[in-house]
Amino acid sequence: MAGTKHAQRDEIVGALVFVLLFAAIMIGREAGNFYASYEEMQSLKVLLRVEEEELSGYLRGVLGGETSGLGVSITVTLPAVSDEAKLVTEVPDYARRWLISVALSPVVVRQPSVSDVELQLFVEGELVAGETLAFPKQKVPYLGFIDREIELNVDDPSRMRALIEAGARAHGGEVEVMAQGRVRAHLWFLETWLPLTSTMYTLVEPQYPVHLSSEWRTLEGLQAESVEAGEAAYVYVRLGNTARVHSFRDNLTLLVLRDGVQVATINKETPMAAGSEGSYVFQLPPAEPGVYTYSLMFRGRVLVDSSAAPRLRVG
Repeated sequence: MAGTKHAQRDEIVGALVFVLLFAAIMIGREAGNFYASYEEMQSLKVLLRVEEEELSGYLRGVLGGETSGLGVSITVTLPAVSDEAKLVTEVPDYARRWLISVALSPVVVRQPSVSDVELQLFVEGELVAGETLAFPKQKVPYLGFIDREIELNVDDPSRMRALIEAGARAHGGEVEVMAQGRVRAHLWFLETWLPLTSTMYTLVEPQYPVHLSSEWRTLEGLQAESVEAGEAAYVYVRLGNTARVHSFRDNLTLLVLRDGVQVATINKETPMAAGSEGSYVFQLPPAEPGVYTYSLMFRGRVLVDSSAAPRLRVG
């Protein structure tokens, strides 16, 4: 009889141990799954969606005296998304694991949610607008994205106008606009802030180079102040592209004047990468005596006026 009781007690202890082991496995599995979900929530991407053409139009409107707000879209999406074209067409690795878990695992997969948005706008490094907006919680879908539409209103349009003008003047018509902010993300009782940083460079006027130097030169490459009629002479020009991301390719026009009267027009294509300098040579054999000078034009803008250009005396 005692042996039977002892056997029953062993069976109960064994069953309890099995239940405890099973519970420990499930708790550990749930904890691991929750931790992985939290890590994935922290890696969600926040993208700023605004077209460069739209942003350029807004900045040009500010220059023209308009005071309307800038509408932008904040997109919260999966961590592997780098292109908006992939938002609903590709399943990143961790979303694929979510889908497999939903199909095969008894452990509940928790999708993260997002809610509030904080966003600041900087022009040429100076804060010009900021908004903090409350949104209801919304789950981030597996095969999609969440959009938050926000309108940023500038506190001091005149100051922003001055920043746009200064940026365009210093960088060949290009202006730096940076957005910084964060989106609140939730997972059960935990939450975190997802950062957003996006820097855009947009043109508010036609791009143009900066004139660095120009002079008359001889065939040997020496600076020239006078030559004989019929000798070869050159105008040597150095230009710079002060834009930070925009390159250009267009014609530089040299107008040659003799004794104040235009006698020749020469065009030369000037491809220039962002942040680079380039040298260009215009050949001109002055056939008649006189005092020669020149003007430099680019897209209708005068880079060098004939009154300020060096003179070449031809005998």
